[in-house]
Amino acid sequence: MLIMTTPQRPSRLFRRKNPPSNDGDGSGRPAIFKKEMPAEKIVFCSDDLPAELDDRARFSLWRDLYTTHFGSFDLSYTGNVRFSMRTEWTRFGAVKLRHCGGTINRVARTSRNIAVDGDDSFCVTVNSGSSPVAVCQHGREAVLDGGMGVLLVGSEPGEVQSGPDRTWISTLIPRTAFLELVPNAQDLLATPLNPGSSAFRHLRRYLGILLGPDGIGNDPALIDQVETTILDLAALSLGAGRDAGEVASMRGLRAARTQEILAQIRTNFANPAFSIRVAAKKLGLSPRYVQDLLQATSLGFTERVLELRLQKVRAMLEDPRHDRLKINEIAYACGFGEVPYFNRCFRRRFGASPKDVRAVKVER
Repeated sequence: MLIMTTPQRPSRLFRRKNPPSNDGDGSGRPAIFKKEMPAEKIVFCSDDLPAELDDRARFSLWRDLYTTHFGSFDLSYTGNVRFSMRTEWTRFGAVKLRHCGGTINRVARTSRNIAVDGDDSFCVTVNSGSSPVAVCQHGREAVLDGGMGVLLVGSEPGEVQSGPDRTWISTLIPRTAFLELVPNAQDLLATPLNPGSSAFRHLRRYLGILLGPDGIGNDPALIDQVETTILDLAALSLGAGRDAGEVASMRGLRAARTQEILAQIRTNFANPAFSIRVAAKKLGLSPRYVQDLLQATSLGFTERVLELRLQKVRAMLEDPRHDRLKINEIAYACGFGEVPYFNRCFRRRFGASPKDVRAVKVER
């Protein structure tokens, strides 16, 4: 007999970054569901289920919680391996990203599921694992190898079956907004997206940045662009009409390339040899184009790299783990090549010398 056990506290199952202080909305849901903040990530992981449950009960409880809070689906897994599942749910305005991985091998959307939640969003799904994924909807069937994508919709029955490496990214896009850019979207259901398309490659890279450990940070200007950028890149990947495509191309590709540049800067700023030419060559762009894109964000390449280096120096000076390092050693480790230049920049930025900042830390 299958025994359903109520989890000790739902909030253990639904973890979020920067949770608000409210206590819920009176609906019985965890407090995290009341306020939908931009760029907010919710993590729902089977590892947080009560340890005393057997595998069948773990799957049953996880399935019920998932379908209650994230949409109505028929879910199943083979049962010959230990049940494990992790979902990261991120919302940017009206666009939602769902990054899933684990032992679920079948996700279906039936007429009953559609009647339960009425979700009619379009969904661009990317197979981010290595095993093929079989998709069926709108009278069509398709097989997606790793890295391939497909358009689905919540208002029609469909099914997705996956192999042993089950990892995928789903981008849920409001129906009305998507149809404005791709009026024939319904005719493109279950048709694999062109993996060689420049727009689709940018979309995959952009989603990787958004779902990465650093995300896009807390810059409100960048967060506001995400919804439009995802919508534009998805539309271009499906072949938006000429007028809509031109608009989407100008907005979407520029924003996606900007994010790729910012990701390069965050990864490589501490390398003394890192320069705008190095970043441009890595991304297949011209240095002038890289600078133009960054100027639109209010900070150019040099200013961004300098700020990141200075912030890292200050953090290391204030960290007791680095007390044995000389100040010039810290400066070199953060990408500065000349100590006098570093000292001038540091004093101008923080109003004190590196030695003074370290001394204040010692006094505290």
